[in-house]
Amino acid sequence: MEKSNQNSFSFKKVLLIALIAGTLDGTAAVIFLGKMNFMKVFQYISSAIMGPEAFAGGIKTALIGLAFHYFIAFSFTLVFTIASTKTPVLRKNIILSGIIYGIVVWTIMPLLIVPLTKIPAAPFHYERAILNVVILIFCIGLPISYLTSKKF
Repeated sequence: MEKSNQNSFSFKKVLLIALIAGTLDGTAAVIFLGKMNFMKVFQYISSAIMGPEAFAGGIKTALIGLAFHYFIAFSFTLVFTIASTKTPVLRKNIILSGIIYGIVVWTIMPLLIVPLTKIPAAPFHYERAILNVVILIFCIGLPISYLTSKKF
């Protein structure tokens, strides 16, 4: 039995979607969260595995953070892609799926992932949380949902 184009899986396509979503998310993080400070944003990400020393590592630790950022974007893209091949409703309701997935990603990062890293706990700020949710909806959830529905 032949699979339809909507159910095919391609590692290359997942990688491309992750590259697009990761670039959108990274750009938004630099602009809105890092106030145009590329180094600080990606050193913060590398500090998850390197601790505070990451902030003294210059471009090297920023590039490690950038690689880690794309790995995370790839992971979330892969999860959504696999889920959408098993759950057709995710491909049919692109906008709703994207919004919900952005919220899911935001929930997973501060509640599950970040506490497992070397990033120190920080107080909760509603404004920053809302900004993070909006960025993840528009830069991760919606692009991954849309592109997955068009590519798979």
